[in-house]
Amino acid sequence: MNKITFPLGPVLALITYAFLIRIDSFPPLAAAVAALSLWMAVWWMSEPVPLELTALLPMIVLPLIGLYPAKSAMMEACAPYANESVYFFLGGFGLGLAIEKTKLHRIGALFLLRWAGSNASRVVAAFMLCAALLSMWINNTATTMLMLPLGLSVIATTDHPNFAKSILIGIAYAASIGGMGTLVGTAPNIFFSGFLRERGMEIGFWEWMLVAMPIVAVLLVGCWVWMVVILWPMKNLKISVPSQWSEEWKSTRRLDGHQRTTLIIFAIAAGSWILRNPLLDLIEGSPWHARLSPANDAWIAMAALASLLVFPLGKPVLEWKDVDRVPWGVLLLFGGGLSLSSAISKSQLDGQIGLAAAGLQGIPIWLLLTAVVLIVVVISEMASNVATATTMIPVLMGASTAMHIDPILLLSATVLASSCGFMMPVATPPNTLVFAQKKFPVKDMLIAGFGLNLLAILTIPAVVLWIIPKVLSK
Repeated sequence: MNKITFPLGPVLALITYAFLIRIDSFPPLAAAVAALSLWMAVWWMSEPVPLELTALLPMIVLPLIGLYPAKSAMMEACAPYANESVYFFLGGFGLGLAIEKTKLHRIGALFLLRWAGSNASRVVAAFMLCAALLSMWINNTATTMLMLPLGLSVIATTDHPNFAKSILIGIAYAASIGGMGTLVGTAPNIFFSGFLRERGMEIGFWEWMLVAMPIVAVLLVGCWVWMVVILWPMKNLKISVPSQWSEEWKSTRRLDGHQRTTLIIFAIAAGSWILRNPLLDLIEGSPWHARLSPANDAWIAMAALASLLVFPLGKPVLEWKDVDRVPWGVLLLFGGGLSLSSAISKSQLDGQIGLAAAGLQGIPIWLLLTAVVLIVVVISEMASNVATATTMIPVLMGASTAMHIDPILLLSATVLASSCGFMMPVATPPNTLVFAQKKFPVKDMLIAGFGLNLLAILTIPAVVLWIIPKVLSK
């Protein structure tokens, strides 16, 4: 436990409340929620207690400040912990578990490595591409853990230092970058979609991919060029791919029943996520529209998880003991962030934030977005991506109106930037996992991460400004 920041959270909260309550025009309830927000932000970023424990503070504090009617205070404070975004994550993680359990990820990796051949630069590209594709559907930590054994096996075939650092750092960065591409790829994306739905707004699965995938492509290619071409070139280096990989590829080319079932369920779920909004638009006005419109992204995710727990009949792909591996603490993080954001709206703190941000009117939108992305990227180097997103999104939602910026525009840039902690070994679990292999010094990750952070700060505002208005106008 961090003995300094543990008392710092509640002490700063009390000081903030005492200061705000003296301002005549500032609602007392808004002052209390502002104090709670600061307390949670300090604890989330410094982690004197587990992140999940901090996420329980709204459940403990909000019923006592008079924000909700006494008889229903606990119920209203706890309701966001059962938000549909929680089940969206649960179902999406179940798909990832099935892919891992049936070893479909390894088959895909072997396929890409056969394509890469013996050229070292192409091998790094294959590993990065595989990690990015996996992390679109599996969380970035699990993706890194799945790819690391393969990476270490290839590293053992050569003593070239540039190859070792490129492939390990490439796996970590690609795992973080790929997750940005889909709404189920990272916890911040899921929190973001749930936050929007709470406020009657929505960005569909396909629409999000239209926004995020160009950014993923730029960052992925840019990362490879920055490391393999500029920082650590490996001219004419050839890699001897282990012979057992070729044998394994030959033995796994015929899929078994569980693998086929997983692929079918995965394809149906992914297709439903992507095509849901276009299909609903197609049948608008018909009786089927009213029946099918409640089947949103969370429903699709849970239907996929239920199917994996049922099929094939008699011996399903997943057993309930497999679901025990779900990181339940992340679900509490979603709930805590959504409960806090609901309180910010209910207490009118968002309006006060908007008034404070009114002075930013007239600043060019691209400059505001760039400044926000820069701040979020810096914070994400010190705090987890989900903690960064759950702290920043409610605050920026209140500021967006005053700044005359579409909230989806501002929040999209924020949530994408929250996954861009690339410099520090402790910034993300993938960074920590690859750094723990002790194949490169910390300065290598700092240099590689600095270049990628800079690319993200330039790319995210530009792409969001270019694509979001087109997506929202449809």
